[in-house]
Amino acid sequence: MAQRKKTRARNARREAERAAEKLAAQREKLFLLEPGGSPQRPIEVETPVLVDLRATGFACPRCGTAVQLREHAATNVSGTLLREARVRCPRCGSKRSLWFRVTGATLN
Repeated sequence: MAQRKKTRARNARREAERAAEKLAAQREKLFLLEPGGSPQRPIEVETPVLVDLRATGFACPRCGTAVQLREHAATNVSGTLLREARVRCPRCGSKRSLWFRVTGATLN
C-alpha cells in the first residue's frame, strides 16, 4: 500500500512539473509578442542611458524574477539601428534579448 501512495505522489508531482513547464513556454511566446520582445516591436526610449534602466526593470517571463543586464549594444536590424540589451535570469538561467529604439535627438 505504501508503494502505491508513493507512485501517486510522484505522478502528481510530474503532472505539476509538466503543467508548469507548459505555462512557462506559453509565457515565453507572449513575451515575444510584447514590446521589446523582438526587433519588430522595439521599446522606444529617449536616450541610450534609459536602455540599462528599462532592461533591469523587466521580470523573467518564465519565473517572474528580475533579470540581470549582461550587456547592451547597438545593432543594425534591416537598416534600422536598434539597441539590444542581453539579459539573464539569475533564478532559472534563461537568456533573452530586449530590443529598444532610441528616439531622442542625437548630437552627432
